[in-house]
Amino acid sequence: MSRRVVITGVGAVTGYGVGRKVFWEGVVGGRSAVRALEWEGWEKAPIQVAAQIVEEKSEKREKREEWRSLRWARLALQEAMRSSGVSRRAGISGAIGWPGPEEKWEGQDSLENLAREVGLEGERVESLAACAASTQAIAEAFWMIREGEVDEMVTGGADGRAHPGGLLGYDRLGALARGFREKPEEACQPFGLGRSGFVVGEGAGFLVLEEREKAMARGANILAEVRGAAVGCDAWRVTDPREDAVEAVACVTGCLRDAGLEAEEVDAIVAHGTGTVANDRAEAKMLRKVFGERNPWVIAPKNRIGHLSMASGAVESVLAAQSIAENFLPSTLGKDWRTDPECPVRMVEVGGKKGVQAILKPSFGFGGQNACLLFIRP
Repeated sequence: MSRRVVITGVGAVTGYGVGRKVFWEGVVGGRSAVRALEWEGWEKAPIQVAAQIVEEKSEKREKREEWRSLRWARLALQEAMRSSGVSRRAGISGAIGWPGPEEKWEGQDSLENLAREVGLEGERVESLAACAASTQAIAEAFWMIREGEVDEMVTGGADGRAHPGGLLGYDRLGALARGFREKPEEACQPFGLGRSGFVVGEGAGFLVLEEREKAMARGANILAEVRGAAVGCDAWRVTDPREDAVEAVACVTGCLRDAGLEAEEVDAIVAHGTGTVANDRAEAKMLRKVFGERNPWVIAPKNRIGHLSMASGAVESVLAAQSIAENFLPSTLGKDWRTDPECPVRMVEVGGKKGVQAILKPSFGFGGQNACLLFIRP
């Protein structure tokens, strides 16, 4: 059995604020959610910026001990369900980041909590595959529906390491952009000549996936279709991608094969694009091997919203689905971005691009975790 799978609802929480509309308007408007950190005693720390979720003082006081990633997941999931009208029979597939300092955990199962709170009665699938985790979770939900195991799934992720331990840990690995306190919006420059690392972000993204015929029968608003998916692993190094990009190529070509599409049918890439020297070089090499001289358009939203760790693929998938629904691909270029000859990708220029039929969304995580999704116009 092979059925078509569509997206009927999305929800997002990012450094811009709560909601898909706020997220979309922030990216399209060319604004950055990356800000200078205002933590007391942090003035001389090496890492000076992050794309934090700003909360009201009352929220900080009342919820300071709550598991923040779980709260963001709840908000994004509820928005996706409201916009879709999906039934309680839906299952959930997701990736939720671990609690931060002073946040309550007590061995809770994050997906069980979410399902209970919003009344989801279906199956639960979890992924912990590093920065590819939520992309893998979406892939699993897609395959379950396509193969007839279930009819509807809510899928995505939430995460955020914008706390001192998280930032210093990533910095010890040499992964973060240092400084930029005076111009935080230029800290992350994916595929650019001046790139020096990524910026930590926070947030969540969720999508509602449904079997196409049943979604149409109930009059659901279809935003996009999930056409293919693939997962894989480099089994290379803990933090570095394979320099020859062999397994990344295998994952992306596997996604195209799963979708039944040729490389030339892809219009655009919502890149993983971390802004680190090694990742961007390997990803650019992968794109050249898969697409040859015909470069699809590329956007790299981590420039705007930071790197959301396990949630990055989910939020970027929301952006891909929204881009198809709006028939518009926004630019993510910063003012200081300059072309790097080692990364010959075709970045969407300021002003964006109209007309998009098929978008590829690859993700590459620590430990060599790879995942890829393909979204098309329904």
